[in-house]
Amino acid sequence: MNYDVLVLGGGPGGYTAAIRANQYGLKTAIIEKDKLGGTCLNRGCIPTKSILSSTELLSKIKKSEEFGISVENVKVSIEKIIQRKQEIVDSLVGGLDKIFKMRKIEVFNSFGKLTGNNEVTLDNGEKLTSKNIILATGSEPLIIPFFNIDHKNVISSDDALQMKEIPEKLLIIGGGVVGCEFAGIYNDLGSDVTVVEMLKTLIPTEDVQVSRTLQTSFKKKGVILKLQTKVEKIEIIEDKKIKVYFNDSSEEVYTKVLAAGGRSINIKGNGIDEQNIMINEKNFIEINSKMQTSVSNIYAIGDITGKWMLAHVAATQGLVAAANIAGIKKEINYNNVPSAVFTNPEIASIGEREQDLKEKGIVYRTGRFSFAANGKAKGLGETDGFVKILTDMSGEKVLGAHIIGPHASDLLQELVIIKENDLSLHDLIDSIHPHPTLCESVLEAAESVFKMGIHSI
Repeated sequence: MNYDVLVLGGGPGGYTAAIRANQYGLKTAIIEKDKLGGTCLNRGCIPTKSILSSTELLSKIKKSEEFGISVENVKVSIEKIIQRKQEIVDSLVGGLDKIFKMRKIEVFNSFGKLTGNNEVTLDNGEKLTSKNIILATGSEPLIIPFFNIDHKNVISSDDALQMKEIPEKLLIIGGGVVGCEFAGIYNDLGSDVTVVEMLKTLIPTEDVQVSRTLQTSFKKKGVILKLQTKVEKIEIIEDKKIKVYFNDSSEEVYTKVLAAGGRSINIKGNGIDEQNIMINEKNFIEINSKMQTSVSNIYAIGDITGKWMLAHVAATQGLVAAANIAGIKKEINYNNVPSAVFTNPEIASIGEREQDLKEKGIVYRTGRFSFAANGKAKGLGETDGFVKILTDMSGEKVLGAHIIGPHASDLLQELVIIKENDLSLHDLIDSIHPHPTLCESVLEAAESVFKMGIHSI
């Protein structure tokens, strides 16, 4: 065998697994046809957050009068925003390249095809063999022929990251995470944005109160929402003139349409579906708690497993796979996976949603605190949203937590630690929180579970 571990795919799951396997002393190599970092670093999480940083600053400048500061003649350069985004991406990719070089992890910049239980064949015909193989081939934007995506007038999320101009009138198809993040970006840049979503709420994976708060915020900013509505037909009449027909018998002309309706997993054309690897009824690779597929020396991580299509889940699965290959027992608890949506206001959550607890007939307690009553939030001028904690009837066991508001993704983490380690909610309450901080809102929400909040009735 040439290697102890061969990783197919260099995204957040793949490169994390390769580094950890190397740290365990295993001879490791990785195959990536593009750049290390995969979708997350090159075309997803990092690029969108880089652009969001620019648009959030623009949003603050627009309301600078509230802070006693007058700013005139504000100019937006899309070219510079995109250039900054690319510089950040290139810097992080370069950092990964350096880590792999210094750790002497071999990187094959090639398309790889699984051609046996211990073999991957490269584009040039070279065959690499390994005792263990980790599949981390990820996913890509779902291209639906019905949408007439031409990557110019009707675009994908990948195309949206290379914008060269601000569309005057933009339709975003899909009110999930990707669609809502781009809705916020383009709205701040000055586009007339409409979001069409076939379900009752935006981001239906979140707690319903969180979704409704985001909807209210979007409406205040002028984003048009077409909920419980489907696109029936898209016609590209000419450049910057796209006619869209909806199932409510309405029709509208837009200057650009962004299809943000899901992702397609990469298990075809790369040999995965040609091997004796079990694929479940939902077309995902079946894995056990060790990340093993039905072929014991082949592991699978990330989007292709269908657990959670999140970069941090892929990375954690990569750590679990590498540990088990090294003989160290490790598993992942999918009930304690945090999620974050980088809209404005930001969203973060873990565990049960309130509507699910009601549906399951589980009796629970709720603690909630609004950012409107938090001193730091008022100072920031970001008072939309709240912290909500769901517990069992004792109030001590956290069942779920949902935050919408400033720095929600950062604030959630202490609740993640409480839930992951099955700690009492009083372990959080009895910890001193610095003042004035946003994290005091988490403390207040926890105290309100017991009707003991200081700054709430």
